[in-house]
Amino acid sequence: MIVAAGMPGWFTEFLGIAKMFSGADTVWKYCMVLVYLLMGQTPSSISPDAWSFVTGTVYPWFTTIGVTLLNLFFMIGFVRQSTNLRENMSLEIFVEQVIKVIIANVLMVSAVPVIQNFITGAGLLSQEIVSTGYPEIFSSEVDAGAVIAYVLFGLIYIVLSAICGIIILVEVLGRFLNLFLLTAFAPVAFSTLAGGRGIENSAFSWIKSFLTSVFQIVVIALILRIGSLMISGSVLSSAEISGTGEWFDGFGDVLMSMITMVFMAAAVKGSDAFLKRALDLR
Repeated sequence: MIVAAGMPGWFTEFLGIAKMFSGADTVWKYCMVLVYLLMGQTPSSISPDAWSFVTGTVYPWFTTIGVTLLNLFFMIGFVRQSTNLRENMSLEIFVEQVIKVIIANVLMVSAVPVIQNFITGAGLLSQEIVSTGYPEIFSSEVDAGAVIAYVLFGLIYIVLSAICGIIILVEVLGRFLNLFLLTAFAPVAFSTLAGGRGIENSAFSWIKSFLTSVFQIVVIALILRIGSLMISGSVLSSAEISGTGEWFDGFGDVLMSMITMVFMAAAVKGSDAFLKRALDLR
């Protein structure tokens, strides 16, 4: 605890009220430790049993379904094109459909290693971004301003730290669940490539959803890193006040921590939407 110099003894003892709010810091740190542990993980490392079930049991089931649908969609695409009065079936169109069938078969067979490589690469990149450690939100300078802030916003401060930390943790865990489900449904999505224009949109939608879930962790890492820098290097936290005003500059630290926690949780919650808008993955 850092106390401004020159304060009366009775006031220094009064600053002990801030200790009761250190629980907020504990909750935030616990959530952030879990989040940072998950940053570089893959579905196979975070839950080997679940990944083994998806790739060893569910994926083969859906591959069987996908192969059946592949033939069905190919016939649907062939019939649709043959009965199209504006654009009759030509050799080029037929060859294009056959090529798509071959691509769909290759993707069904080799999708799992490709999926793992993408996820691993995104995890390593996110670890590199947040390598400096998780953002600290608890004000290190406990002065009169900090105590006033704790008295005014103490309960809100504790609730916010818990809610924001849990929101970030749940969003990161939810990403892994999405990756499990996307991996399981990959064969069915790839089978739609044989259906031609319109039906094949399902395959492209799967690819967009997969890329969003894969690189969402990179966006989350950037949000946490930038949020950490905002807390430590903001105008409010770096402002120097001389004289008696030094007793109250902790108020800005606490206020900035609260604002940044909410900002970071909201940004992490909307990280997938940001990717969809920024890269048109809709």
